[in-house]
Order: sequence, then C-alpha cells, then structure tokens
Amino acid sequence: MASNNSGGSVEWIPEVRCWCGEVAPVRMSWSCANPGKRFRACPHYGVHGNGNCRYFQWLDSDVTDCVSKVIRGLLKMLDKQESEIQRLQAVIAEKIVKLKKKSLASKIQFLYGFGF
Repeated sequence: MASNNSGGSVEWIPEVRCWCGEVAPVRMSWSCANPGKRFRACPHYGVHGNGNCRYFQWLDSDVTDCVSKVIRGLLKMLDKQESEIQRLQAVIAEKIVKLKKKSLASKIQFLYGFGF
C-alpha cells in the first residue's frame, strides 16, 4: 500500500496495477484544464509504440477554486521562467559566437603581424 500525506492527514491508497501489469502510480495533474487533480496512469500511458497502455483513472473530482488558482499561478510563473531561460540561452549563444569571432580575428592578426 502507498500512503499520501495531504493536509496533515494520512490517506491510504492501495497499490493498483494497470492492464499490462505495471504499478500505476498516483500522480497530480499540472495542466491548466485539470490543475491539482490526482490520477493513476500506467507508466506507459501515452507512450507511442508497442508498449502503449491506455490505463488512466481520475482519483479526485474537481479541486477547489483556490487550489486551481494557485496551481495556475505556479504554471504561469514556470512558463515565464522557461521563457527567460530560453532568452538567456540565446544571449549566451550570441556572446559565444562574438567571442569566437574575436578570438579568431586575434589569432589571424597575430599570425599576419608576426608570422609573415
């Protein structure tokens, strides 16, 4: 049996196996459509290919508006951080290209200035 501690109370959730025999763990949805809802899904659920199992089960009804707002806010913050990371990675890549060009120009200047 698995236990889940939520809000100070301990809730016992029995282990469940999906149709392919794998343990279907309890997870939480982080989607905007179902924020905070717990569900079970086969580890192979949604995986394309021969090992695709379609076992999926919602464990909760809709969560409260407060929980939904908090999770949606967290998702927005995560999206902003991911966008900022991508922007900074682009800036870093641009700086690396400029640095390589300067390094190459410096090497060429050294060779032509002293080598020939």
